[in-house]
Formats: sequence, structure tokens, C-alpha cells
Amino acid sequence: MAKRTLWIIMITLLVLGLGVGAYIMFSPQTPPAAVEDQGEMSGFSFPASAAEISWQDREIFRAGLVPGAQGILKELPQASTYYISLEIPTDLISGITGHQIVHYTNAEGEPLNEIYFRLYPNFQGGLSAVSNLTVDGNSLTPTLESSQTALRVDLNSPLDPGQSLILEMDIRLETPTEMGGNYGLYGFFEDVLVLDTFYPMIPAFDQNGWYSQVPQGNGDLTYQDASFYIVEVTAPADLILASSGVAVAQEVEGENKTTIFAAGPARDFYLAGSREFVEMTDQVGDTMVRVLTRPEYSTNQALALDYAGQAIAIFSRSVGEYPYTEFEVISSPMRALGIEYPGITSIVVDEFVDGVELYGLPTAQMLESTLAHEAGHMWFYNAVGNDQQNEPWVDESLTQYVTYIYYEERYGDGGGYVNSWRGRWSSVENVEMPIGLPAGEYQGREYSGIVYGRGPLFFWDLEQDFGQEAVMAGIQSYYAD
Repeated sequence: MAKRTLWIIMITLLVLGLGVGAYIMFSPQTPPAAVEDQGEMSGFSFPASAAEISWQDREIFRAGLVPGAQGILKELPQASTYYISLEIPTDLISGITGHQIVHYTNAEGEPLNEIYFRLYPNFQGGLSAVSNLTVDGNSLTPTLESSQTALRVDLNSPLDPGQSLILEMDIRLETPTEMGGNYGLYGFFEDVLVLDTFYPMIPAFDQNGWYSQVPQGNGDLTYQDASFYIVEVTAPADLILASSGVAVAQEVEGENKTTIFAAGPARDFYLAGSREFVEMTDQVGDTMVRVLTRPEYSTNQALALDYAGQAIAIFSRSVGEYPYTEFEVISSPMRALGIEYPGITSIVVDEFVDGVELYGLPTAQMLESTLAHEAGHMWFYNAVGNDQQNEPWVDESLTQYVTYIYYEERYGDGGGYVNSWRGRWSSVENVEMPIGLPAGEYQGREYSGIVYGRGPLFFWDLEQDFGQEAVMAGIQSYYAD
């Protein structure tokens, strides 16, 4: 069941003895060499039909989880499982087709008369179209809503709590070559294919019902339960892929390469690729860190490898163990500095250009702060989960605070990062606007100034009153719970 998280933070702080009454008013890849095979498919074989799938068999996901996290495979029996097959054409843009099978269990406390899927490419300047939809083998005609970003599937009979069904559909995608909505995170730009939220995804169902609203203008789009993903991608053999999860099988046949990825539990699944990518790797504990970018950016690529490894190590010590055996970083064009996905982050390509300034700071300095922030999201956006549209501060403000902890732990001084929050807030004249509003209620610079500036100052003020150790103990408890 999807959880609203504001109350958890507040209760945690109360347990620690931190008074919060006044604050509540203002707060509410390249696949591993081990799976490469130029002949027959090695490892896992993708099923030909839903009848071949053993839905409760979670062993394939073990390779993507560090030993301390593998116990979760027995603890989420009602989590959805997605099987997605995808075919990417030679030019990467003339139409991507695929097929999706989802095993869904009603984990809510009431019967469900419908199930929703989100079609976010329709908000991002592209196209996501669904056809031949069936529910337990029976054809149904879905209904598009919310400016074609929500697909409602009315069930023939209510799905009671604890009951399951299988939804199957064909997918057709169109990828734009000019940046559309949502910061230009979906499309094909400067030789990089970025498939943000590309598949029809089941959103969260919470006390307000299905998350099926028209996306708000600010912030990230997704809000869904943790699920499991097995994704088969057939693409040109020279396309270097990066994704959530880990590669469990690969086959090269002629000019095409088929790779199967397994990811989960995770809030969603991300896929990207470029013919220009080269890779640097480093092992950090049980996690392989991979950085993929163009060869001319090797200087800042090496820095990114260092920053990412340090962030994984620091947050694992200060917040809780990083759960995955891989953490990937790619560079791509976008209208944001960076964006997080389960086990992978994309950083704006401008920050990989060595020896220049960006927004008045050296790119190496910008790269470190952006990458540390996006790494922090692995703990709160992905592992904990939250409503990024209606409660963005729970995600972004808290991640800003733990990014400050990265600087404190690594360099013994996070004051410069705290000053950046003050700078953001001052950009909107230090307006005393609540940090806990939905993303769409902030206009212009207000979203950045309040959620990324005033928001983390809330946590920092708690630190000044009660000490960093107490605040971090609360955050650790929040993550563990």
C-alpha cells in the first residue's frame, strides 16, 4: 500500500522529543561481462506468455540486491511484477514497440472497480499508445483521462483486497527530438536516447484514491508503489544501454542485441542509451558504480565516479545501507541539473564539460553537488517512496539536507551548501511561503526557492536546536521503518 510520509517524519521527530507544532503549519550500461554471449541467450529466458511466468519466484532479483537487502524478496508478496519487452529501431526514433504483462494485487483496504495506468510520454512531447489490452485474458477497452496521461481500465467485477489479476497490452512509443514537457527527460537528444517513465505504469492508490491527476508543472511526475521489473530490450548492437537493475542475460544476433534486465523492488524502471557512451567503473563495497558519458568528458567522468562512490559510501553509513549491487550515472541533455531513478541517475551533460563555469561555479563543483543530491534520492524517493507531486518537500527538502551531510562527512564542513539554500530562498525574497504545498502551487522560482531552499533549512534549524546526531537518528529511523 502506498504511504503518505509527512506524518511519519513528524511522529519520528516527536519520538525524539523534537517540538514540531509551529513547523507543521509551514511544512505540511553496459551489462556485466559475465552475461555477454555472442551466440545463444545466456542466463534467464524471457517468457513467451503470461502462462509461463511464476509470479512469486523472485530469485532473478537477488543479483541486483546487496546481501543485506535480499531479505526483502520474501517480504513484498503483493508487490506488482512487470514483464516488458521492447524493440528499439536502428534510428532510435522511428517508433519503439513493445509488449507488457503486469501481475497486480489489490493491496488496499477496499475493493477496486478500476485500475489506472499512467502514460507520461504524452505529457513529455512524445506518445504512448496502448492497444490489445486484456484483463485475465478478456479484452477490455480502456478510457484515456487527464490529458491522455491516465488510462482507466474498468473491471468487469470488483477486485477485492488480496485478489490478483493479470493485465496485458501492446505498447507503441514515439520519441521526440525536441524537448517537450517535464524538463526534456524523454526523447532522443544529441545522440542520447532517454526513456523516462516510458512504460504504462500503475500509480499509487492512497487515501485520496488513484493518483491519476493531470501532472503539475513543477517537480517529478511519478508516485507509485515499489514493484519488480523484468525488461527485455532488443536494440541496435552498437547502442550502449544504461538502466535500473542489472543485466541478467544478453544475446547478439546480427546487427541487434537483446538484453534482459531485472530490477526491484523499485519505484519505477529507467532506460537510456547512446552509441557514444564510454564507461568507467569502480567497486564500492557490494556495489558497482558505473559512469557513462562521451569520451571527451573523461576528466569530469573520473570525478563523477569518485563523487558517486563517496556518496554511496557516506549515505550507507549515515542513513542506511544502499540496497542495490549497481549505481549508474549517465550524462544527457536536459532542462534540469539532474534526475533520479532507481539505481541510476542522469546528470545534465553541461556538468561534464571540464574547465568551464556553469551558473558561476566550476563544473566540477556543480557536478559534485548535483550528483550527491541525486544519489541521496536513492534512499528517500526510491526506497522510502513518497508523493513527489503533492508533497515534494518530503522528497526534495530532505534530500537537500542529507546532501549537506555528504559535505559534512566528506570535508568536515557543509556550510557552503547551507548557504546555497539561503541563496535559493533569497531568490524569492525570503517569502514565508509554506514548504509543504503541492508542486503546482509554486509559481516561477518559488518551487526552487521554497522546496530546495527554505525546505532544507527546516531540517537544519532542527539541527541547531537539537543537534545533528538527534536529527540523523530520526532520519535513520524513518528510513529503516
